[in-house]
Amino acid sequence: MTARDEIDEMHLTPNGWVQGSQQVDFETWTHRQPPPGSLLTVKFREQMSANHSGTELTATESKHASDAEILAALQKHGTEFHSGANHYKGWPEFLKKIGYRMSEALDQGA
Repeated sequence: MTARDEIDEMHLTPNGWVQGSQQVDFETWTHRQPPPGSLLTVKFREQMSANHSGTELTATESKHASDAEILAALQKHGTEFHSGANHYKGWPEFLKKIGYRMSEALDQGA
């Protein structure tokens, strides 16, 4: 049994990031329907196998739109929508894979 297991979903829409379903530690899963027009869903997971071990941070993405649509929304609304999002294994790699460049976003004030 793990010492800690938290899941937090976020949905990227053309209007910004929207909180999705979540589970804090071993409490009941709070289910929220994805918003209409969702472009991307990111599931963040914080898991600690034992009290004395480090926390494993992972992100899993589900695309619901083209890379171009997702990139445009990321440029407008940013990537750090979840505290420390850029430290979750999988999230920076996903951004790089679809062609997101942090320097371009900084130039545009995102």
